[in-house]
Amino acid sequence: MPPVSPEFLALQEALAGEYSIDRELGRGGMGIVYLARDVQLDRDVAIKVLPSVLARDAGARQRFLLEARTAAGLSHPHIVPIHRVGEAGGAVFFVMSYVEGETLGERLRRAGPLPPAEVARIMREVAWALAYAHGRGIVHRDVKPDNIMLESGTGRALVTDFGIAHGGGLGAGIESGALMGTAHFMSPEQAASAPIDGRSDIYALGVVGYLALSGKLPFEMPNLPALLVRQATESAPTVASAAPGLPSALAQVVDRCLERDPSQRFADGESLAAALAPAPDVRPELPATLRAWLGARNSWLAFYGAGSGLAGILTTANLISWATGNGHAPVPAIAFLGTLALSPLVPIIGFHLNQARLQFRAGHTLAELRGALDVSRRERAEGEALAQEESEGLLRRLLRNGLYAAATWSAVTIWLANERQLGPGNSPVLILSPLLTTAIFAAASNALEVQLIPNAIRRPLRIGIRERLWDSRLGEWFARKLGAPERSRAIGANAFRATEVALGVAAGDLYAALPAAYREQLSELPAMVAALEGQAAEARAEVERLAALGAGDDMLAQRRQAAAGHLASSVAALEGIRLDLLRLHAGSSDLAPLTTLMDAAREAGAEMARLAAAQEELGRGQWRDAARRAPTPA
Repeated sequence: MPPVSPEFLALQEALAGEYSIDRELGRGGMGIVYLARDVQLDRDVAIKVLPSVLARDAGARQRFLLEARTAAGLSHPHIVPIHRVGEAGGAVFFVMSYVEGETLGERLRRAGPLPPAEVARIMREVAWALAYAHGRGIVHRDVKPDNIMLESGTGRALVTDFGIAHGGGLGAGIESGALMGTAHFMSPEQAASAPIDGRSDIYALGVVGYLALSGKLPFEMPNLPALLVRQATESAPTVASAAPGLPSALAQVVDRCLERDPSQRFADGESLAAALAPAPDVRPELPATLRAWLGARNSWLAFYGAGSGLAGILTTANLISWATGNGHAPVPAIAFLGTLALSPLVPIIGFHLNQARLQFRAGHTLAELRGALDVSRRERAEGEALAQEESEGLLRRLLRNGLYAAATWSAVTIWLANERQLGPGNSPVLILSPLLTTAIFAAASNALEVQLIPNAIRRPLRIGIRERLWDSRLGEWFARKLGAPERSRAIGANAFRATEVALGVAAGDLYAALPAAYREQLSELPAMVAALEGQAAEARAEVERLAALGAGDDMLAQRRQAAAGHLASSVAALEGIRLDLLRLHAGSSDLAPLTTLMDAAREAGAEMARLAAAQEELGRGQWRDAARRAPTPA
């Protein structure tokens, strides 16, 4: 057992009866952090104590308490809330929520650079927190990876130590080593002790992004004076030079944050967060593992299908004979044939279970498998949109209906011959005519690529066993039995998710983690999240389909703009629900904002449906013309 420090004993003695201190979480030049239990509220908290060296300085104590009390007034989903600020037994401390997880600094030291999509999300969430604090006159002054917590389970980024880390001024009472670690993230104006504002935090966040993307700092010098001189006199190298292959939009955002002139940076956290927002109409790319899973095919499927089809025909024929009294097949034999017809489902389902098990072992979750299926459906819908001609013409309709009639005529003729209603005295032409007619209609329909099955019937038939299985409750049960992880462990797995899918999964996880009383009051929330996710997915598919059909048509452009608006509204509603759920987890007990948002989302959904129906009706004639003018594939 490690020795107990005097600070630990002194603090526990001073706070006995209020907090039960468990262990030390970490320490630095500006404080020691302990994990403790709030005795009255029965919850874990973190207590940060001002080091005794600084606590003996009256000015440092006063600044610490003043700035801690100021930061305690911040209430934001991406800021670690402070519950109490005080003095006891000579110790100066503040109590904040305990975030189970690790700091971004710990993550980077453990795992190295992060995927660009994850860095963009973390920077965006931190930017929201900074915008909120700056709007209340608080500049953090020490934005760095070790002051950004990453919550386990949700991955949410939370900023800690607002306005506290350098409350005593640059270097006042701090050894050079402690300042060196922070100096890498200082803006040039802060390092020069010039007046600063929120744009100084924007610079520091740019350094955080640079480090998280490349594993390197913009300026690395052997000593503090050389570092400060270089920051003040040189422009930061581009992040793309340290991490080639980054998305250009993200690289431009980081580079703009690192401008030496504050006026050239983002004006505030809101504009930075907006620049980091994912494009709503960009289709996510599937990881290679999931793409291979979608393309996996059972080599025995044709054999299973042939055997099942033959057994099904025999079962149907015997059932008809048994029902009409013309046959003598016993019921057990019919039941055996029916079982034989369905038996291929067992190895087919077993194949899909084994394929999914391999994905679960690779670290993918059930939600990621469902997301991959959703991406596959969208790609299939886009292919259908490109291949389909809206108005097929009279000739194609006549050919399809003629083929239906000829096939029916042939079937009736064969049945009559089988029942000996057509005897040897009948002309062979009577039997061969329907078969020949059917062959002619089939050849013509094939030459003109006539769609024999309407889309309304064809689309449901294309949903295979895999989609039906993993989108069902049975699939959820199988996933649990096969050891599907709750959190993704696959490399790059989260990058392919569409925004609405990621938000829906996050909202579902946050809702499931709420106390039972909250879940009961918000019982409609899961259905609302699913509806919003579905609306966003439909709008995204519509945007992609319209973009594929014609880029220069005004009517198509208007419809695409409307669909993009529906997509943005649905995603914004999902984001609002997620943030309100995060507020509940952060300690808020007010359900009114969430219920109000649910009501607004419900009404918006109904309005979107009405507008879509009206627009579809008004634009039907123009739509046919636009589709007819769309280029036909060679």
